[in-house]
Amino acid sequence: MTEYPEIAERFARDTANHEMTVKHEDGPYRHLRFGRPEHGSFGVYELITWPYNLVVKAGWTFHFDIDATPDMFDLFRKTAFSGQINPSYWSEKVRAGRDEIEGFNPDLFEEQVKQYVVEAIRNGDAPRGIGAEVTRDIFEWGDISHEAGARKELEDFRYEGWTFGETWEWKLCDYTPGFLWSCHAIRHGIDLYDAARKTAEVAA
Repeated sequence: MTEYPEIAERFARDTANHEMTVKHEDGPYRHLRFGRPEHGSFGVYELITWPYNLVVKAGWTFHFDIDATPDMFDLFRKTAFSGQINPSYWSEKVRAGRDEIEGFNPDLFEEQVKQYVVEAIRNGDAPRGIGAEVTRDIFEWGDISHEAGARKELEDFRYEGWTFGETWEWKLCDYTPGFLWSCHAIRHGIDLYDAARKTAEVAA
């Protein structure tokens, strides 16, 4: 199993039957391209490495570096099983593209709001009709397409004296689909690279 299964499924669809093209390879200096010519640029991504550095270029670009690992492929091999990713650890190694790692997640926001309301109802702390009022005022009428708007809706909500209280600690952001897709691209690309090397060794 892997976290964020919907992204894993999307990546698998986008990159089904991808082939690797080696544009350059000299030890840890690599430029690898993954895609299918008949699909044009859809699902195409590139991995570029040099000592202590790796860049993944897809619809997004992330530059990873770590002083302790000359060949960055080793880092990703050792910190996630084949077919899986480790976004928490890998995000710490991003040098460029940090602004694209996390973003407001409306599903996470909705989940936390509903959970809070359900608990308030169970505890007898919420007035009758609170569920319908939250649905109307926040989810139907509220400006919750971005984090600032979502937080303001929580702050401003009032119903028969009931409020959400202190919500500033609520985590409303999560890893972006672009970052998660790129993590899968790295791990999958390394798997294809390793498989190609084994085939070449057997042939030799």
